[in-house]
Amino acid sequence: MIRWLFALPCLVLPLACSSGDNSLWGSESQVYDLSFDSVQIVLEGTQVSIQYVSSTGDAAILTVDTANIADVANSTIDLTQLDLGQPRGVLQNVGGGENGVSDQLSIERGTVVFDEVPKVGSTLSGQFNTTLTNGYTLDGTFSATVDAP
Repeated sequence: MIRWLFALPCLVLPLACSSGDNSLWGSESQVYDLSFDSVQIVLEGTQVSIQYVSSTGDAAILTVDTANIADVANSTIDLTQLDLGQPRGVLQNVGGGENGVSDQLSIERGTVVFDEVPKVGSTLSGQFNTTLTNGYTLDGTFSATVDAP
């Protein structure tokens, strides 16, 4: 039993990639490289885009529509909830696949929490947790200044 406790960090650590307060981890690392250099957050209307950026493509882009949510700050937002017929959250991998193209990562279930209402010029922090329709997981934390497009 003790042998397994010492082996556990060796199994978990390769699945996580981080940069400061920002991190990505999950079994999706078996399909895509989750390494990134920085996080950029862009606010356009009610759409918040969290981009995990690297020189070879974006490891992940989570776009969340905050329309019709009464209190965005510290609320657990269901990424699969439909708003005007569209899912509230969309997750992509850009250029990280073997073919170098963007791939939509379909969310089976997932949530995101923002520490405050997203505003251009303010720092936005939070976390997301997803299980994808392919059975893999992709989770992350983020903290960056919100930019306009």
